[in-house]
Amino acid sequence: MAKVSVNSVRTAGILGIILVSGCAALIPQPQGNNEATEREVSQPVEADHRPARLSPAQAPLPRQAYTPEGDRIAYIAEPNPYTTDDSEVPQAARLAFQSASKLMADEQYREARKAFKAMTVNYPTLSGPWVKLGEIADKRDNPQRAEAAYRKAIEVNRSNVNAYMALALFQRRQGDFDGARQTYVDALELWKDFPGAHLNLAILYDLYLNQPELAQPHYEAYDFLTNGNDPKVGNWLVEVRRRTGIETSFIDNPPPPSELPAESSDPVAADKGPENGQTDKG
Repeated sequence: MAKVSVNSVRTAGILGIILVSGCAALIPQPQGNNEATEREVSQPVEADHRPARLSPAQAPLPRQAYTPEGDRIAYIAEPNPYTTDDSEVPQAARLAFQSASKLMADEQYREARKAFKAMTVNYPTLSGPWVKLGEIADKRDNPQRAEAAYRKAIEVNRSNVNAYMALALFQRRQGDFDGARQTYVDALELWKDFPGAHLNLAILYDLYLNQPELAQPHYEAYDFLTNGNDPKVGNWLVEVRRRTGIETSFIDNPPPPSELPAESSDPVAADKGPENGQTDKG
């Protein structure tokens, strides 16, 4: 496959969520964990043991619901399955993670790797250390070890949406666009209201796979789930709609007037209920 050059000023927004526990939130990560999309992509890399569940065309989307009268029903997003698990994380594990994370922040990767590796032995039910081991391996240019660590994190805790995100971004950087697409879809199958997965899947479709018609629903999903609070993504959505020519919403479609209950002009008839004025009681 020839190299693909991707040129854009866009950045892939990734929601910062905790990365440590196999079950509970420990250490919040920055909200602005952005990654530039302007880069040259090398030939895709084969990925073994890739999960195969929903197809990309079946990626879940949030849907705006309406009452029979045509009024919007307030949308309640599903909670993050990773942060809602109420399992306890030992205090010693929290401290160990903080210490190892500081080593990593100081670019002491060898010592950080030892510390996170020790955590996988001492706390085998926690998936966060495996995500960090993947990040360290990626920084040290060991892609095979990085992918293995990310996949191990998902194996340890399949609710760790951060592990899916880390794996998908890694696959995209490696040029494995099909693998990245499937990993984003797997994350959305787990949590359909994951804004970061919708946004990054949209960018993958739009900039890397040249499929704007598949990008549009996921730009819209991100815009919907974040209440339109990101003007940059709002502009992208407007621009992609121009290219696709699709103006109909994939998420918010009020019932047409013909499907709404007719309002009676006779107030007495409206109060009587059934046409003959009788009730079920006779």
